[in-house]
Amino acid sequence: MSLLAKRAARYVGLMKQPRRISLKTVAWIALGLAAFAASSGLAFASWLDKDAGIFMSLVEAGMSWCF
Repeated sequence: MSLLAKRAARYVGLMKQPRRISLKTVAWIALGLAAFAASSGLAFASWLDKDAGIFMSLVEAGMSWCF
């Protein structure tokens, strides 16, 4: 007898049924991820462009040990 052959009725009754995700929800999630990727990409690119100035300002403030 297999363990997966028969399920306990009390366990199946408590499980949540999966809901279908609408196309509108998927589009909003994709748009949010794209906006987050674009903003973090721009922040990283500007950090690479101005890295020496940022580091020197942290040295002057005494916070360069964080990096």
